[in-house]
Formats: sequence, structure tokens, C-alpha cells
Amino acid sequence: MKKAFLISVFLGLLSLLKVSAQFEGTVGMGVHAGYGAEINSPGAGFHLHYYRTNNLRLAPSFTYFLERKGISMWMAEADAHYILPLSLTASLYPIAGIHYSNWKYRTAGTGETVATEWRKHRPGVNLGLGFQHDISYRVRANFELKYQFIKDYSQVIFMAGFGFWL
Repeated sequence: MKKAFLISVFLGLLSLLKVSAQFEGTVGMGVHAGYGAEINSPGAGFHLHYYRTNNLRLAPSFTYFLERKGISMWMAEADAHYILPLSLTASLYPIAGIHYSNWKYRTAGTGETVATEWRKHRPGVNLGLGFQHDISYRVRANFELKYQFIKDYSQVIFMAGFGFWL
């Protein structure tokens, strides 16, 4: 009886190790939409998620923001998320990463007025917090709030996304 109990405990522990390794090496992709405070405009884009370990996820993304008052912007980011499970379907994650954005300003010239145009390329750093809810086995929704430290253009970004694991 004792041996059967010890074997059961040992096999149970082995199965827990297998359950905890379910995300390592998996890839996911999705779409997101959000709002940038400095550009004062909505944006949309796509993202990839690669689970390097069970808790560490690498998340490159691309987002384009709509033009508003002659200013438009797109950004490419590479963030790292450290997943902290809250329950079986919900996780919280701090965000840290690098950022590259391209800001463009253009006014249309009419008649004798001269059109003004400039373009600025800005590297930066992201820090924030995200929340993920697993809707079903391979489908998730996520919400992120992060601050982008960018020379002359630092801003708060809110993003809501939807994606799936491959």
C-alpha cells in the first residue's frame, strides 16, 4: 500500500512538470488596436508571441496610427513579458522592451502657401503592465497599458488585442 501511494505521488509530480511546460517554445499571433496619448490618435497593428520559457514571452509588434492634424506615426516594438498566472485563464504581466517609431508631419500647400513636411525617427523604451484572459484553449484576449520613453514624444499607450496560439 505504501509503495503504491509513493508511486502515485511520484507519477503525479511528473505529470505536474509536464503541465507546467505546456507553453515553452510555442508561438502565437494576433491583432491589436489602441490609442496613443501624444499622437492623440487611434492605431491598429499585429503582434507575435514566442514563449521562450513558461513565464518569459517575447512579443514583437507593429502598429500604425491614423493621421490627425497632419501628424501620422508607425512604430515597431520588441517587448518582453513575464507571465504571472492569476488563475487558470487569467495572467498579469509586466512589460519591458525597446521601441522604434517614425513620426511624419505634413501640411498641404494651397495657392501661394508652402507645404511643410518633416519626418523624425525615434528610438525609445517601453515599460508597462498587461493582462491576458484565455477565452478558450488556443484563443486569448489581452489588454496593455504602457509608457513609451521617446525623446520629445513620450506617451502613454493603451492596447487591446485578440490572438491565438499556433
